[in-house]
Amino acid sequence: MMQTGRAVKAAALLLCVIHLAGCTASIPLRENDGATLPPPSQPYQAPRGDAGDSAAQDVLLSLPSSQSGQLEMFPDRAMLSRTRHPAEGVLKRLFSYAETTQALPLNKEIEISLMPGSPVEISGDTAVVNLSASALALSNLDRYLVLRAITNTLTQWGDIRYVNVLISGRQLGVNTAANIPPGSLIETTNEEALAHWEAITRQAPGSDLGVSAIVTLYFPALLGHGILAEARTLTLRGDSLSDLSVELLSALSAGAAGLPNVPRLPDLVTLLSAPVQVEEQPGSAGRIISLRFHESANQALISSGIPRSVLMASLTYTLTTFLPYTAGIKVMIGSEQINAVVPSGVFEGAGEEILFEGGVMQRYQFSHFLLDNCSLYFANPLGGLSETLRPVPYYLTYNPRYLINQLMAGPQTQDSKSGLKPVLPQGMRDADLLGITQQSDTALVNFSSNLLQLTAGMDETQKQLMVYGMVNTLTALPGVKRVRFYIDNEQTSVFSTKIDLAGEFLRNEGIIRPE
Repeated sequence: MMQTGRAVKAAALLLCVIHLAGCTASIPLRENDGATLPPPSQPYQAPRGDAGDSAAQDVLLSLPSSQSGQLEMFPDRAMLSRTRHPAEGVLKRLFSYAETTQALPLNKEIEISLMPGSPVEISGDTAVVNLSASALALSNLDRYLVLRAITNTLTQWGDIRYVNVLISGRQLGVNTAANIPPGSLIETTNEEALAHWEAITRQAPGSDLGVSAIVTLYFPALLGHGILAEARTLTLRGDSLSDLSVELLSALSAGAAGLPNVPRLPDLVTLLSAPVQVEEQPGSAGRIISLRFHESANQALISSGIPRSVLMASLTYTLTTFLPYTAGIKVMIGSEQINAVVPSGVFEGAGEEILFEGGVMQRYQFSHFLLDNCSLYFANPLGGLSETLRPVPYYLTYNPRYLINQLMAGPQTQDSKSGLKPVLPQGMRDADLLGITQQSDTALVNFSSNLLQLTAGMDETQKQLMVYGMVNTLTALPGVKRVRFYIDNEQTSVFSTKIDLAGEFLRNEGIIRPE
């Protein structure tokens, strides 16, 4: 929002008019005759702290129609977090929906709920939903339709394309024998869902044509920080879960197709020293997948820069997400059974030993390894901004305070784009961010007066890049279209001769320069 120093108030009012006209990009304003105009309205108070975490929002729920019984999308309201993806909030509303004249609950006899802990994990465009044990009472078909309703509900935002549903941490499969994996689900109409159900229940692993499925693979992130998800369609050939396991190892070894800046795994299939074993545990304990690798796997991991703990997370997440009824995996390297790991590069739990009872690695033990890429904007050599992707804990990618702190940290080695420069001044700390929240479609950011001191030596271009680095980063969040800045609880015009903070900033695509 660039303005002349002689026309601060007029430019601010003009910007408000532009907003009302539906403008979606920041527009430079020409110098005018200096006419005195009323100041812009101030509908919001400067945030102190990060209050207002949740708000009621309009959503769509995939529910059975009261008339036809078929899945349809119905409008509703739900309390959704402003610092987390709305997935968890909308699913709670979906499961609690009571019968109306338009729609029925997902199931009248069985209560469906989310598993406590990490009920919804989102990495990339893939979500994993973990339901509580009550969903085990659903029939195979009813469970499949619930999965479809969950998928159609979550894909409404567009950033989630693929959905996996676990029950008590396990993938159940689609048939009674639990040997046909549903794979990652995509949005479907009810007719497509029923046709897909009939097709996959007729087809079993081992046919000449193979089983085609969308598989979520978990790849190591750079510098051993954790794992990132990527979904892809695979044709899986084989007549057993052991064969499917080898196919998954092969897909991991082939590398990520769209994830930027991730290390390449060694050829895991070549490193196997014995066939993959599937252990059927008694009762309802689930299956255990046993992998045995040659001793040379240790050196192969060192050469690829992938810590052992991250490989174990990658294998555990990939196999338990796809293979039906799999409770965990065991891994041997040479004559050593992996009974514990000590992660070093992860964001949480670094240096804390993770023990595996009986050598069985379970999914929940690696939950803090899961990352997602957030979008950040830094200065490039051409005098503009460039977007870079940074892997961070998946549950923080929608947290605006966390994102501003990532801008404070400056460019990092693990970012998808190199050669960029910081946009925020050196010495800026979290304590300088007095509060940040969202009202309607506007992010409100309140800094201490230390911001003025830290930016005193910056030129006009640097200040412009600083402001729009923050604006473009925050408007990448869902539902944020504009940003208001405050200094010590007040909107101020005293920032630079060309940039007036006393107004609203829209996303500026024009300042993003291709390199």
